[in-house]
Amino acid sequence: MVVGAGVAGLSAAWRLAAAGREVVVLERFALGHDRGSSHGATRIFRFAYADPVYVRLARAALPLWRELEDVTGSEILRVTGGLDAGPGEALDAISSALDACGAAAEVLDAPETRRRFPWLTLGETPALFSRDTGVLAAARALDALANAARAGGADIREERPVRSLSIEGDGVAIETDAGAIRARRCVVAAGAWANELLAPLDFAIPLRVTREQVFYFRGPDDVVPFIHHGELSRYCVPAFAGAAGIKVAEHMTGEPTSAEGRSFDMDPEGAARVAAYVEGTLPGCDPEPVALETCLYSNTPDEGFVLDAVGPLIVSSACSGHGFKFGPIVGEILAGLGTGREPPLPLAPFSLDRF
Repeated sequence: MVVGAGVAGLSAAWRLAAAGREVVVLERFALGHDRGSSHGATRIFRFAYADPVYVRLARAALPLWRELEDVTGSEILRVTGGLDAGPGEALDAISSALDACGAAAEVLDAPETRRRFPWLTLGETPALFSRDTGVLAAARALDALANAARAGGADIREERPVRSLSIEGDGVAIETDAGAIRARRCVVAAGAWANELLAPLDFAIPLRVTREQVFYFRGPDDVVPFIHHGELSRYCVPAFAGAAGIKVAEHMTGEPTSAEGRSFDMDPEGAARVAAYVEGTLPGCDPEPVALETCLYSNTPDEGFVLDAVGPLIVSSACSGHGFKFGPIVGEILAGLGTGREPPLPLAPFSLDRF
């Protein structure tokens, strides 16, 4: 059983079905809905992290994204190269982590950055170029994951909210409006709704849910993924796979909320900050946005993931605003936790016990 059909839940369903397991997925809304964290046209794919744990996790995700493309015939990941910019110590940490994991990055001084990326105005801020960075077709990826899971025999049930979970013996009872279902193992990949299900079982993930917003702008075709680190971090994603334009947003500046209480309205102060940033940093873009999206971040205290088992429950919180790129490898880990397979990577960094 898998509860939740965002990128983590559908990835787990795909990997379980590919391993020959019987899989039922229960999704609260329709697939691809805009109430959670997995919708939208695009995401950044990157190895460029300051923590080697996430560098290795991203590298393990790459061949699985390519496998998903092969089995579904969809272009999901386009590698373009990409940039990180910001304080030297932030870039040094990323460069060191990449080097420790055998991934390459190139340090660029300001004149070289201006020469190679004329659409970007950074002044004298240093930059780091990673050739492995690219852009994911997020909505297309969800469709491909669902199709791959169904092709393996998974039963995906939309508009089927789970009302409660209970551990009964060596299995799990799942209550839905259509009746109770019993499963030997249950993957909980419910995003901002996770603690609604887990708290009655006397444990929960320490999550802080925020509502974030992203904007789309008209701009040049040669933009590559770009992350601008700082006290207020921002990111830029090229137009791809039907996106309304170039996506630009702030990272983790949204207001605290809940899965059911969140707003879909624009935050005008945040919108003004993003427009001013685009005008000053991305001079080839029209600073008037052409579209807005909102989404939820489910943030752990260290912004890391939870991938752990509690009896017959497999608990996933693979988000904190940076989880999509890892979808297939997260699904592989969750499937392994549910079937007793050896994990592809050490799981201690993702344990609930660290909190």
